[in-house]
Amino acid sequence: MDWVWAAIRWVHLLAAITWIGGQIFLVLVVLPVLRGALPSPQRTLLVTQLGRRFAVVGWLALALLIVTGFLNGERRGVAWESLPVAQSTYGQVLFAKLCLVAVVIALTFLHGQVLGPRMARLAAQAAGNDPQAEAYRRRLARLSAIVSVTNLLLNLAIVYLAARLVL
Repeated sequence: MDWVWAAIRWVHLLAAITWIGGQIFLVLVVLPVLRGALPSPQRTLLVTQLGRRFAVVGWLALALLIVTGFLNGERRGVAWESLPVAQSTYGQVLFAKLCLVAVVIALTFLHGQVLGPRMARLAAQAAGNDPQAEAYRRRLARLSAIVSVTNLLLNLAIVYLAARLVL
């Protein structure tokens, strides 16, 4: 049975690599290149397409992380109901990690379902030279960048907490 648990851990790690690696690639590679290559409205439309494609992969990775994380916890005998008042370091770290996961899911939903679609609509309007729509799109783009970077930093904190769990 050890091979089953190794496979579950492997899927968990692969999903984490996919989720965080995709974010790092978008934030540190794709967006800087596009800033120099395309005007704002076209860049927003392209990033929207990239985001939609990554969302499919990203939500799958998140779902796998949740399922395999739960299975890993079950394997370790985690008492889920007592995590908020855990006395052990392991329980406290796991609870902190799960709280950050909840925030990441909320930020991901906000970005993908609210900010991204609004910016895409405004970018299409800005192509028609609507200065108010373009100004609003720019404000949303700044907020989107803040949400994206915050999400990435929280994910990196989650990975750090995960590393603490295996000590």
